[in-house]
Amino acid sequence: MELKQSALCQKSLLLVTTLLLIPIFYGHTVTTHLRELRAVSGAILESSWEAFLQLVGEDDYNLYVWGITLSVQIPFWAIGIFFMIVDYYNWPKWFRKYKLQPGTNEPVDLNKLLETVKVVLINQWAISYPLTIVSYYFKKATNTTPIIHGLPTIEQALLDFTILFICEEIGVYYVHRLVHHPKLYITVHKKHHEWRAPVAIASMYSTPIEYLLLLGAAAVGPLIVNPHTALLWFWYAFVHLRSVNEHTGYKFPWLPFSDHHDYHHIMNNACFSHSYFLDWLHGTDKGFRAYVSRKKSSKQID
Repeated sequence: MELKQSALCQKSLLLVTTLLLIPIFYGHTVTTHLRELRAVSGAILESSWEAFLQLVGEDDYNLYVWGITLSVQIPFWAIGIFFMIVDYYNWPKWFRKYKLQPGTNEPVDLNKLLETVKVVLINQWAISYPLTIVSYYFKKATNTTPIIHGLPTIEQALLDFTILFICEEIGVYYVHRLVHHPKLYITVHKKHHEWRAPVAIASMYSTPIEYLLLLGAAAVGPLIVNPHTALLWFWYAFVHLRSVNEHTGYKFPWLPFSDHHDYHHIMNNACFSHSYFLDWLHGTDKGFRAYVSRKKSSKQID
């Protein structure tokens, strides 16, 4: 036993020593290769972006209004329609092992699904699209139209995205808790909770007031940072795809956080944020953590 422990210690020491020595002897070479890779990838991205601008044109109205609109609509409906097919036909069968609430939406109620499609289209085209136009003219008047040429550096893009992420996390959490207030819940938020076992496109199934509030939460970051046009598109696509993922009703091992929001639809009074931090900070995820522990325990017993 002692020999095994000694051998294990020696192997661990060798591994640690190797990891420490690599940066000393090869650090400069590795850094040089990383810089070269960054320069090459940056040049490729830049040339690809310029080629794209030559293809679609450089009209700032089209790039802002239609760029944002399509960066939301294309991924939202591509994933949304896919999951509508999955839920209606219960296909493919192997998806069901990832279902968070087995037995629900098998198959999904077609009338309820069509009603959801109608509400989502109204929210997207009667609220979001006109507001995007208004936002464009506001930015034009204040000379804050997003930059078109010259992609940001990796560091700048990461910094901007981090600020966007933090602003939206804070905004969504407190807006979400606000609309759960008894004086607002029935008129503002209850519609969204008609889906106790949510489906993908239910992420935008809400009253106009709630939709406006959530759009505001997503727009605060871009107002502060005013990111590059390409990053702005990526940001809005990310926000909506993350929300779609939270509402699919499935937890795939390669995608995070869907069970967190699914629990919110079950219990209605917990897990108000996209991620875990603010719920942990305010203690609004205690029930969820206990729920996850119970599910793990039951699987171990089975």
